[in-house]
Amino acid sequence: MKKAARKEYTLTIVIVVLCLLFFGLGVSVPLIFDRSSKQENTSEKEKFDAIYSLLTNEWYFSKDVEDLDQKLMEKAIEGMTDLEEDPHTQYFDLESAKAFSDTLEGSNVGLGISYFLNDQDQFVIRDVFLNSPAEQAGLKKGDIITDVDGLSCAESDSQKILKRIQSKEGKSIEIVYLRDGQSNTVKITPTEYDQTVVCMLHEDQGYGEIILTSFSEHSGEDFSKAMARLQKAGIKKVVLDLRGNTGGYLSAAVDIASSLLPGGSVIFQEEQKDGATTSQSTNDDYGYVPMDQIVILQNDTTASASEALIGALWDNLTDKVVTIGTTSYGKGTEQTTVPFSDGTSIKYTIAKWLTPNGDSIHEKGFTPDIEVQPEDVSKISYTTSLEEETITKDTVHANASALQQFLKYLGYSVDRTDEYFSPLSSEALKQFQSDNGLSPTGDCDPDTWQALKQKALLKYNEETLVSDVQRDRAIQEITK
Repeated sequence: MKKAARKEYTLTIVIVVLCLLFFGLGVSVPLIFDRSSKQENTSEKEKFDAIYSLLTNEWYFSKDVEDLDQKLMEKAIEGMTDLEEDPHTQYFDLESAKAFSDTLEGSNVGLGISYFLNDQDQFVIRDVFLNSPAEQAGLKKGDIITDVDGLSCAESDSQKILKRIQSKEGKSIEIVYLRDGQSNTVKITPTEYDQTVVCMLHEDQGYGEIILTSFSEHSGEDFSKAMARLQKAGIKKVVLDLRGNTGGYLSAAVDIASSLLPGGSVIFQEEQKDGATTSQSTNDDYGYVPMDQIVILQNDTTASASEALIGALWDNLTDKVVTIGTTSYGKGTEQTTVPFSDGTSIKYTIAKWLTPNGDSIHEKGFTPDIEVQPEDVSKISYTTSLEEETITKDTVHANASALQQFLKYLGYSVDRTDEYFSPLSSEALKQFQSDNGLSPTGDCDPDTWQALKQKALLKYNEETLVSDVQRDRAIQEITK
């Protein structure tokens, strides 16, 4: 009897412990045992239906989720398209679908410039897009816009000025700008323009320069117009800048290549899922403009359609083409987008593209003929999620390396550039804070971090406006 009682007591303890354990895990024991036996041989589809039913009917927090059905399905679709084998297949919700579509359109309303803000919050023109209102008005790279439609740039928020320009679509506004220290005034009518092609003629040096920012719907047409300018000026050499161009429509790559290659030239091959290949050749709608030399600028964000263009030019015009910069990204796949009636869409891979000679650069990229690394400051990286943290001296922090590199770039004395924020670097930061009207604590708080980034970016923009090492090497190559 005593022995039996001991056994019963022990069993009771085990059951209690198990119940406490499952209670601690937040799991209902009967639910687990009852349903596990029924779900042993379920299909994945049945499992999906079961989970969906549990979350909609029994999940405690379902009461707090607005449009629960829609959210669950969106999450399921996102998971279905999040494939480690193919990072370029994506599901776009309403907001991201619109952003992706806008990027491919390549059009905008405004003056037609790219710019940066100087230390007086004035707009310094970096590039003027082809056939834009700014180009037609005679604005040039390096001009400084000081006033827009009666608003002083130095005294107004830049976003307010941009909204003012866009609100004046089709109406003439007055722009005041500085060129070589002299103030000038011009009337410009903001309109829609394509922001993918920049064309500059350097007739005194015998070459042209075309910057391609993306491969959008109208890029082929604009590129053809740019090449016509070179042809009219008698220019037979061109620097083609594809740095930072992450791609777009492969059809735009065909159109652009058609202005640079003889009719009938293969631009790229498409390899289907079953291994069959087809060739894409030049588009007869675009006139061929022969060039004696093409120098291509590329970097690690030159991708996709940009790389297809490089491959087409390299394989067809090997003796005339030189690539300069760093190894390109290496995206050798082709995607198509299917929109849905609710505004969402899916982008998925349908083929690999190969160079005319049948080579794949996927996950390899193109190695340049002449390697030229960019300025060191352009390679500084940091963790954006940690920007709101304060970096204190004599500590290790993920963003301390960038902090000390920025200080060094701005001319302050630091003794290291790793993730340890040294006392000497803290003294350098104190000096930076004093120079910029910040409290000289020697610790990098969020305000100091933002000021430091802005100063470094401004210096970089001002320096590269005049000269950047990769472009300088391209000019050297094309004018030798």
